[in-house]
Amino acid sequence: MNIFEMINEKILGVDVWKWLTLIAFLAASVFIRKFLGAVYRKIKNSLPSSNNHKNFWSFWRELKTDKAAIEILWSLLGIFIIHALSFPVSFERYLITALEVWLSFYIIRLVYISIDAFGLLMKSWASKTETNLDDQLAPFATKTLKILAIVLGTLITLQNFGFNVISLLAGLGLGGLALALAAQDTAANLFGSVTILADNPFKIGDHIKIGDSEGIVEEIGFRSTRIRTFYNSSVTIPNSTVAKEKIDNMGDRPHRRIRQVLGIHYDTPVEKILQFCEGIRYLILQEKKTQPESVVVRFINYNTSTLDILVNFHLAVADINEELKTQENIFCDILKLAKKMGVEFAYPTQTVYLQKNSAPTNLAGS
Repeated sequence: MNIFEMINEKILGVDVWKWLTLIAFLAASVFIRKFLGAVYRKIKNSLPSSNNHKNFWSFWRELKTDKAAIEILWSLLGIFIIHALSFPVSFERYLITALEVWLSFYIIRLVYISIDAFGLLMKSWASKTETNLDDQLAPFATKTLKILAIVLGTLITLQNFGFNVISLLAGLGLGGLALALAAQDTAANLFGSVTILADNPFKIGDHIKIGDSEGIVEEIGFRSTRIRTFYNSSVTIPNSTVAKEKIDNMGDRPHRRIRQVLGIHYDTPVEKILQFCEGIRYLILQEKKTQPESVVVRFINYNTSTLDILVNFHLAVADINEELKTQENIFCDILKLAKKMGVEFAYPTQTVYLQKNSAPTNLAGS
């Protein structure tokens, strides 16, 4: 038997040459994928973009879409080859179905990744506006589109494979009540996220307090809001809780208040107390970030072990780091002033007086 007769033989009802062609395609898939990847990257790099103005394609080119695109092209090529080889109907249907599932998965994946380009474009637009609402809507809209891409992609895939999607959705509707009861928390969190975006009580990057949690807002999601505490831990709070709790936005302050009570010795002369208060007031007013009308430095209280001086003022600073740095400079200047004037800060002390009584005289007779 020569080679021509061998390749025309049948195995499981299929010509040997068809099996060999299919095996050769699978064996050469590594090289085929490399070739398709090179073609795809050349096409992607030829897409229009602008250095001065970012558009959708500018962001899309930076995304890692190569893997998904290569698998889509490889699947389409495989489907074409299988159709061309004309395998028996039942066997061909299994092969085509497997490739179509593979193709559908990577189409959904490519769309899912590409939505990030739209999100980056929205973020770029939002950064040019004065309002902060669109800065929070950009990631929210991106997540929404990704969920829609997965849901719609899955439904379309099922419809293409012969499933009656309408009947499937109707069947799901019968269990809607049970699903709604089971998803009460999810629905509450979703409405909470909508409330947060509508009221805009804080934005990403703000320093906030919610209940016992305090930190910098990192993300506002569908279900929860994540803040980074000053212990560098991550706290995730359900949006339903955020919507109901009292929110103290420490970052949304045009001026930040500094308040301290200084305790000095009781033996400090009155004249020196008044001079010391005036000196502190002068030092605070020398700081350019101080709001002059907010400065209060007064002798306010006779404490148990100290004479108390109230120091209260506001700083026009952008964040907590600038606030602490400015506060540190002022406090150090106050320490230097106290040392220069000979004013001593007091600490809790007690003075104990002991009285020595003479021994009583015994007047009783013997």
